[in-house]
Amino acid sequence: MAYKKFDDPNIKGETSQRKVNQAFYDDTIRRALQGISNRVLCGTSGSANKTAILADGSTCGIKFTMPLNVVIDGVIYAVAAQDNLAMPAGTQGTNTVSKYLVYVGTSGTAFIAGPGNEVLKTDYATQALANAAAKLPDLPDNSCALGYLTFNANQGTACPRTQQVLGTQGTTAYVDLVFMPFNG
Repeated sequence: MAYKKFDDPNIKGETSQRKVNQAFYDDTIRRALQGISNRVLCGTSGSANKTAILADGSTCGIKFTMPLNVVIDGVIYAVAAQDNLAMPAGTQGTNTVSKYLVYVGTSGTAFIAGPGNEVLKTDYATQALANAAAKLPDLPDNSCALGYLTFNANQGTACPRTQQVLGTQGTTAYVDLVFMPFNG
């Protein structure tokens, strides 16, 4: 038996007072940090070379033209260049703008998610404001963003999401996120 003086503090064997709440109580904060830390490290030749990687697919969808090394949850994965990535099923409305996220998972396969939202261009004073109002969909868990497509549908009939229709019934603009964060 250990000696205890009458005015010694109580020594507790339990450590529950040291527990903290889960660090990411808000899913949006967790996804934002994941989107920053899961990134393209470089091209498999050692450099991303600052060249555009996203383009229209050869026969449909989207392609990325260069093999890459990506970091997903602290692990490096090699990803081969891929062509004809299928657009999400569905139809985009007339005279709208939407953004589609191109990402790769731990399997090394690239996917397209979206649209984040569909914005009616007539609700905005300029095309630039409508493009800015279109948002990207969330990056799925265990994934790394490669870039995104902004698709502006023409007026007329609704636009099924196939490569042939994307090229003829609207305009496409690709943004590579390979070099993020990069200022130069």
